[in-house]
Amino acid sequence: MVNDIKLSIGLTIYKGDWEGSQWTITGYPKKDMSIKDFESAYDFEDFVKKHINCNGIEFDSEFCQFFAYTKTKASAIAFGNRIEKYFDKVRKSLS
Repeated sequence: MVNDIKLSIGLTIYKGDWEGSQWTITGYPKKDMSIKDFESAYDFEDFVKKHINCNGIEFDSEFCQFFAYTKTKASAIAFGNRIEKYFDKVRKSLS
């Protein structure tokens, strides 16, 4: 979709397109951007929950794809930015 917001880590933010959805953050992290090889999207979700503020975020990941939902575009972007900022910090600490 034209209005999708692509994050460098491999996730996309877009307006939900089914009943009850608001904003969706989905995808699978790129290993070179996350500096970690996740066994599944469930593992990525667990890692995010452990290391990143997830207040107001609902999750519904599948084995091959991460899914998180927010009520507003601003909260989806803020959550995506928190994920990217965390992994940027990790990459910098390793270099």
